[in-house]
Amino acid sequence: MKKLNNTKNDLVVDIKNKLLELMKTEGADWTKSWIGSGLHRNAFTKKPYRGANLFWLPLTAHSNEWKCNQWATFKQWSDNGYKIKKGSTHTKVYFWEVKEKKEEWLSDLEKQRYAQTKKLPTYLLLKVHQVFNGDQVEDFEYEQYAQHKTELSADDTAFINFFVQNTEAEIVHNGAFACYYPFQDKINMPNIKSFHSDVDYYSTLMHELTHWTKIEERTNRDAKELSYAEEELVAEIGSAFLCAWLGIEKTPRADHAQYLNAWIKQIGEMPEREVLKYFTLAQKALDFFMDLHESKVKEVA
Repeated sequence: MKKLNNTKNDLVVDIKNKLLELMKTEGADWTKSWIGSGLHRNAFTKKPYRGANLFWLPLTAHSNEWKCNQWATFKQWSDNGYKIKKGSTHTKVYFWEVKEKKEEWLSDLEKQRYAQTKKLPTYLLLKVHQVFNGDQVEDFEYEQYAQHKTELSADDTAFINFFVQNTEAEIVHNGAFACYYPFQDKINMPNIKSFHSDVDYYSTLMHELTHWTKIEERTNRDAKELSYAEEELVAEIGSAFLCAWLGIEKTPRADHAQYLNAWIKQIGEMPEREVLKYFTLAQKALDFFMDLHESKVKEVA
């Protein structure tokens, strides 16, 4: 694998550059190489990584032909009795830490608000951890992740339909176009028989469901005032996250090829850390769905 940069800021540069590379080389299928191994997670907490880490870790595993989607820090592996294989190189993951501003940093307006509330304003600090994949660990036994399904069984379909029904999104099947109408808060989908496969239908539906989360009472993404192309990028990443969670293949949409040049131009021109916002917004949509699904499962149990 190509040697990457070593600082936390350079990690974000690498994420940006890899995203652009995939869009240029893979076109509308740019999500394929990093979505098929599911949501990568910590080997011990079992919690999935978040944001652009769900893009970066699968790509790293794919590039090294690792078949494990579990990771942990050197300390976590060591504390649990494992040894990293000699010569292994760490992979960086990032997270945002919420920090309080110091009083001397405050603007005049912030000082006025602080005088009233006695609460210091906060800011986000980019932090980086170093992790190792389970394939880099001696005697770590794991189940190889299952390849995402291109054909669905009756049980698969029942589970996905259960998830979709739990969203309580209004979905109508009419015409030849898939789209979300925010003013009506309604998703329109072509009939499932119009698609090449059931997986193609559900992959498209995950994209429209991600759009459906944009309004104020769900994730309030509209407040970010994204351009049309930016919202499409968030929905494409969000649908990739959903497909990874559901274990189905993410299929490319021909109509999204028209956005590629806009995405490449916009991402290429923006500061590196700004690129992370698309993954962060897609993560909020995934969080919304996972929390909603969990609450519905508890109701049924």
